[in-house]
Amino acid sequence: MKKFLSGVLPKREYDSLARLSRPLRSGKRDPLLQLKQAIKSGAVSDTALLQLKNSINVTGKMDYARADIFLHVDSIIEHETRLHSCQKEPDTVQWIEDTMKPGDVFYDVGANVGAYSLVAAKCFAGEVKVYAFEPAFLNFSQLCRNLSLNNCQDTVFPLSVALSDQTTIGAFNYHDLVPGGSLHTFGEAVDYTGQTFTPVFKQTMLSYRLDDLIDQFKTPKPTHIKIDVDGIEKAVLEGAINTLSDSSLRTVIVELEAGQGEREITELLLGCGLKLDSQHKRWTPGMLNCIFIRQS
Repeated sequence: MKKFLSGVLPKREYDSLARLSRPLRSGKRDPLLQLKQAIKSGAVSDTALLQLKNSINVTGKMDYARADIFLHVDSIIEHETRLHSCQKEPDTVQWIEDTMKPGDVFYDVGANVGAYSLVAAKCFAGEVKVYAFEPAFLNFSQLCRNLSLNNCQDTVFPLSVALSDQTTIGAFNYHDLVPGGSLHTFGEAVDYTGQTFTPVFKQTMLSYRLDDLIDQFKTPKPTHIKIDVDGIEKAVLEGAINTLSDSSLRTVIVELEAGQGEREITELLLGCGLKLDSQHKRWTPGMLNCIFIRQS
């Protein structure tokens, strides 16, 4: 810690911090406590704090066996969950590895910080193109930083828009303001269990029907879609009926709560020619990853 701080802070401010820390030496020394005390007392200037902040860059290696994937880590949830995305959803990783092939197009709807987008990009060495949809501003920022960190900007294309059953401008409701966080929702502030919640922040957001987005911007039609949107899965699917019915789409994986919603979505996808192939339990009780495949 001394070496780090002396290399970042101007000498005068580092000396002030060192003097401030001496009274703490009689007890258990905590460098972070010393630094907090220095900041609180005004011993460290705003410029020095910005230098210190810009010098801290935590990254970690994700738990993917076939390739090296690194993530920026600015929160506990990124450290404890996003770095362990393969352990968290082994079925999603297997789906990517087993069903995709070079030349495919993968739409990652609810990409968060980009863990599974990066798995697809790295697994196929850039020969699967990924469109990563992530509306939450903190997650989108991390997604873009992670693409740069892994040199995947020519393979994964990030889009900061919500998908739903309407092409409109509406409210995006945040469950928290933490990088790597989840449980946000577009439209009504209703979580995946159907319960209303009080957003910590509401953001005016552009939403597209996926059918409209593909038609307007002529993006390549997906061969595979992953949907993880914490409660508005049906709205996303209802805005993508043409896409779901297109024979070029071979598989879809959707995170669902077991029950009526699961049955409704299974019926909707069956009407588009996609049948339920398998279900996989998630860490969250009652939640399932459901894999659908195109019927022959």
